[in-house]
Amino acid sequence: MDSTDLLMQIFQYVLGVVPGDVAGNIISIATVIVTICTLIIRFWKEPQKENKLHKLWQIFHLLASFKKSDKVVKEKDNVDKVG
Repeated sequence: MDSTDLLMQIFQYVLGVVPGDVAGNIISIATVIVTICTLIIRFWKEPQKENKLHKLWQIFHLLASFKKSDKVVKEKDNVDKVG
């Protein structure tokens, strides 16, 4: 099973259990967080890996796209192939 399918199933279950007005508020807050993180990632160039702000940038990228940045994934794949 794909992790996104599991995440969607959990999300649908939680929304079914939670009252409608609370579920609407949760969705609104999640939408605002994703939108703000997307704007930050759009205009903030990725810092160098040695920079302390790189970890913060990765968190924003994760919240904006729900996946690790492509560079991080590629480097991890390369390490797995070499090691």
